[in-house]
Amino acid sequence: MNIREWQDGDDLRLLEIFGDPGSAQHHHDRAMLGPSTQDPFGVGLVAVDDGVPVAAGAVRVQSIHPQRMWCFVETAPLQRQRGIATAVFQELADRVPEGTAFKTRSVTGDEGTERWLTQQGFGEIQHAQRIIVAAGSFDPADIEVQQLATGSVELSKLAAEYYNATHRWDPAALTITQAQQLLLAPATGAQQAFVTRENDNMVAFAIAYPGPLSNVVDLFVGYDTQHSDPSEHVKTLLAVTGEHRSLAVEIDNSTTVLNDVIEQAVNADTALIEHESTIWATDVSRDA
Repeated sequence: MNIREWQDGDDLRLLEIFGDPGSAQHHHDRAMLGPSTQDPFGVGLVAVDDGVPVAAGAVRVQSIHPQRMWCFVETAPLQRQRGIATAVFQELADRVPEGTAFKTRSVTGDEGTERWLTQQGFGEIQHAQRIIVAAGSFDPADIEVQQLATGSVELSKLAAEYYNATHRWDPAALTITQAQQLLLAPATGAQQAFVTRENDNMVAFAIAYPGPLSNVVDLFVGYDTQHSDPSEHVKTLLAVTGEHRSLAVEIDNSTTVLNDVIEQAVNADTALIEHESTIWATDVSRDA
């Protein structure tokens, strides 16, 4: 077996041996695989056995999360337990500056992957869930909901502040301009933006994107983290945006207010956990 740089056509050859991705997260992570790049910096490698690609891996810089590089390695199902993933990861680590920290994610409960990550020096830093909330799960409070243009600077500012405040576990430096580009620009698919206010100040927001099905929308929900209790504002946004359609919402350990509201729907059996993942990093202790 040898490990080489990514070549044209590797994506199709690897798809044949990998099979279809097991989830939306898996599909997204596979998108990291590809050729090495200089700006932004990234490395893409393929393991080949008897002329046949059997594994691939990549590391990529994330400008808004500069502390760690994203890492993804996948081995063909019939080629696992041969140490190939370990060899690919070690080669990737050799191609980046000394002292670089990595992060990756796994399906929560995948004991084999968790064991491998631990052996490579990764420790858990976050747990995330994708929740599907049925239409009509919430009743709105007596709070007015305003629809805004997705180009709103005020909305971009609050979205950036919320993102940075809820990513202290993976420090972010998202600017207003980056929030506009990554969360609200037409290229993101953002279709609608809703906000609530208190004394003219924006308290909470919800940005709707096309979902996997016609009656489901992906919803990015946030709030003013300095507000004493924005839970009723968050619940009202979920009620209004999800009155006639189901919502797909992602939560993690840091989205505390949103988690409490979503838990009410889960306990009422009007929401289900579609996917659960664990995020890992090499610059934390397993016992941290």
